[in-house]
Amino acid sequence: MATKTLSHDDYTVAWISPIEVEQVAAIAMLDVEHPRLTQSLVDYNAYQLGNIAGHNVVIASLDSAGNASAATVITQMRNTFKQLRFGLLVGIGGGVPIKTSEGWIRLGHVIVSKPTGTDSGVIQYDYGKAQANGVFERTGSLAPPPKVLLNAAQLMSAKRKHFVEDPLKANLQLINTSLRDLRKYKHPGPDKDHLYRADYLHADKTLLCQKCSCEPSMRVDRGANNDDSDEEDEDDFDRFVVHRGNIAAGEKVLRNSVERDALAKTNNVICFEMEAAGATNDFPCLVIRGVSDYCDSHKNDKWHGYAAATAAAYARELFKYMPVDEVRQCGVAEPYDPALKEAIQRLEANKASNTWNNYDNTQVMNQVTGNQTFTGGQNFSF
Repeated sequence: MATKTLSHDDYTVAWISPIEVEQVAAIAMLDVEHPRLTQSLVDYNAYQLGNIAGHNVVIASLDSAGNASAATVITQMRNTFKQLRFGLLVGIGGGVPIKTSEGWIRLGHVIVSKPTGTDSGVIQYDYGKAQANGVFERTGSLAPPPKVLLNAAQLMSAKRKHFVEDPLKANLQLINTSLRDLRKYKHPGPDKDHLYRADYLHADKTLLCQKCSCEPSMRVDRGANNDDSDEEDEDDFDRFVVHRGNIAAGEKVLRNSVERDALAKTNNVICFEMEAAGATNDFPCLVIRGVSDYCDSHKNDKWHGYAAATAAAYARELFKYMPVDEVRQCGVAEPYDPALKEAIQRLEANKASNTWNNYDNTQVMNQVTGNQTFTGGQNFSF
């Protein structure tokens, strides 16, 4: 229930959940919900405000998936909530089915971005240039997560091993799966997690694997669900597992396991998703993904709910390891595009002075919302 109204400047952390299945899980993780605040004329985002472990949080959703949408939402959000320090990009993604130090990456597991070597933890794998020899060279880099987030992730990983009852599994219970509309957030069961050989394509794209002629003999045997034993442990199928490493961000939905494996090997990544590049180009974020598929032709929506829930459960727990004062001491993430900032100020000035020029304001609105139909003057698109 809403209990307290704060100002826009009281909010310091952004939680970005691109699609509705992720936003529903995110809202369930709040300790307290706050009333809505006014938004500027040029902010089209949907926000849920609240508090987790003493941190005032802005949960923002996108109207569509992809890097451009993420960039638009981030820009508008930072214009409305000017004291945001950093963000958590929380949702579902495609896992690379390999073994890490935590065992096999499976459906429902969580993958968290972590800088490795010279990489920031998020790699824009489809951005670069083709060399004369036909080799694709990645160019550019994305902003790494702030130290306070990396420290929190590391500390939580270490301390969690000492708990008899896993707090991350306790967070999952905040989603009332007894409600009809929330049943999708339950664990689908280990019999719904199948990994097929990379060279074996899905038999019928209109049907799930269980209902078409996908051959069980083409599944990869990964041993027990607990990953540490050769014996099956039916009681351990929903163990909450977190993997940390590089996450690949791109513009396309990956449904090819051969391409997945090649890209994963070349870029040293363990997860693929579609929003992080647009969000982290200039706004420091930690990317948290629940594994909902294996980026292959067998992918479906069956695991979306549970994967969104595990990602949200991890994000909630992370707040408990971030000192509130330390977050406030982080520098404010300033908008990076001075031309866009000027456009926003011009629109607000027109509104304040009641000089509503349809042509001028339409041009500015197109830029602020990422609309490509703007035709006059300098193009500020991002």
